[in-house]
Amino acid sequence: MKLGIRLTKVTFCVLLWVPLLAQSKLNQLQKALPSILDSTGIPGLSIALIKEGKVTWSSGLGIKNKRTKEPVSTQTIFRGASLGKPLFAYAVLKLSEQGKIELDAPLISYVPPAYLETHFLKSRMADPQIGLITARMVLNHTSGLPNWRSEGKSLTTMFVPGSRYSYSGEGYYLLQTVVEYVVKEPVESFMQRTVFKPMGMTHTSYEYQAVDSLQYARSYDMSGKHVVDEQEPVNVAHTLRTTADDYARFIVAVMMKPQSDQQTVKALLSSQVKTDICQPGQVSWGLSFAVQHTANGDLFCQWAKSPTASGYVIGSTDQRTALIYFVNVANQGLRIAERLVELGINYKDPLFSCFGVRPYNARR
Repeated sequence: MKLGIRLTKVTFCVLLWVPLLAQSKLNQLQKALPSILDSTGIPGLSIALIKEGKVTWSSGLGIKNKRTKEPVSTQTIFRGASLGKPLFAYAVLKLSEQGKIELDAPLISYVPPAYLETHFLKSRMADPQIGLITARMVLNHTSGLPNWRSEGKSLTTMFVPGSRYSYSGEGYYLLQTVVEYVVKEPVESFMQRTVFKPMGMTHTSYEYQAVDSLQYARSYDMSGKHVVDEQEPVNVAHTLRTTADDYARFIVAVMMKPQSDQQTVKALLSSQVKTDICQPGQVSWGLSFAVQHTANGDLFCQWAKSPTASGYVIGSTDQRTALIYFVNVANQGLRIAERLVELGINYKDPLFSCFGVRPYNARR
């Protein structure tokens, strides 16, 4: 009987220790963030943590406007750049489930050639290999298209579509053009109706929203100069505006489902192709997310890097944990990724050293 009581006490202590350890890591992260921002000259940050499939903490730190010194809040909207790609990929997979788009059918089979030339190519199709590109190739970055086209030149493929990996925002814009034709509405209204509003992502859009303009964080370049927030045409590959809170809602809804309900997760992380990122076999690409393979399981991730913003999302569907953050300065957000991931989800992320990104605390 006494032995049973002792075992119960030991079990209770272990169960109590686990959340205390998690809280200790969170305390370390919260304590470190001000100095991390100061050391890198990052004006503002939006961040969220997911544990056990739930958003356990989110915050806004720093300032959203250097001139006015307005503080960042959890409602402050940041540029999300490439983190818009997984949101759109999810919507495309839903269209596929509904039988509206076949992932392995040539995209040109869904639109008249004249429509594609007018709305995407901006000229006559100069490369017949573009006709081979499928939705799957776009989502796993094997379309053969460059990341972005050279101004004034006809768009051409760099290799046979489907033959190898090469990151391409241009491919996502091609798929956006096709989706808009298929659903008969602009991609912004389509995404609001099918993804953002149903998931409660009230501060998320691909399009400049005048009603949210006071919530926008100003963006700065590497020198600290304000970058004018142009109202550029909607492009799912780079014009996302969102908060870490909103993005965490998407991650929870889509990536943190129980094992019995993971059809979408399996699709997003399936069709993995080899990449030239890190060591061979260390990082592959699914249908929108990069997948890091480790001894303790796979992690999904996507980074944001643009002249106006940077950020990162990384998580594990098995461990049901994730970190999301955005900053309002170009590229500096990548320098703090390694440290934030370590403090946030207790993982030594090799990705940015593979990219050659110097960590913020690296010795000069």
